[in-house]
Amino acid sequence: MSTEGVMNIQYVYTVWQAMNRTKPEIDNIVFDGHTAVVHLTQNISPSVLPSFIQIQVPAITTLHFKETDPDSGLLKIYRQDDSWTLEGLLQSVPLISFWYDHVLRLIMGKIVTTTGDLLDAALQQAEKMSQRGQDIQMIGRNLAIENMEKLDEYKSDLHENYLKGIRNWRESCSLEDNHPMIKESGGLYTMVEDVD
Repeated sequence: MSTEGVMNIQYVYTVWQAMNRTKPEIDNIVFDGHTAVVHLTQNISPSVLPSFIQIQVPAITTLHFKETDPDSGLLKIYRQDDSWTLEGLLQSVPLISFWYDHVLRLIMGKIVTTTGDLLDAALQQAEKMSQRGQDIQMIGRNLAIENMEKLDEYKSDLHENYLKGIRNWRESCSLEDNHPMIKESGGLYTMVEDVD
């Protein structure tokens, strides 16, 4: 709640006086020369209700000052800001404060703890999956390199074995020039079927 002007600020104080049978308890005051921040506890007990009904509400009142006349050194409040925390309001009402402290805060704590546990488990699982993926990639790369080496070795062996086979075949053909099944024609050897 924000109020400006001396008369309006006085009206706010009149309302607070009507709401409080006892004066508010001031917990702390901080003043920097132009602004005062007052932490206080309002003892709300309207005179229309029985005196045993009293609610203590923590509040923060910020008072803004300005000089009345230049160089006079006299300060006057020109604006007042009152604020209350939701937690303070909830804790000031007896039944609601019990419910807030023993049910809502407990449930919220459990929810946040469970959420944190789930996130931690998910992050650990993601880290494991990432590590497994890197391991699989490394194994695949090593297998590819190993297979390339074996393929190169096989190619060289295949080429050598092919040439060796051709040489052996030529040698065997030259030894059996008169073999009726093999016929030479222009440097090429072809198989001839036996016609009987």
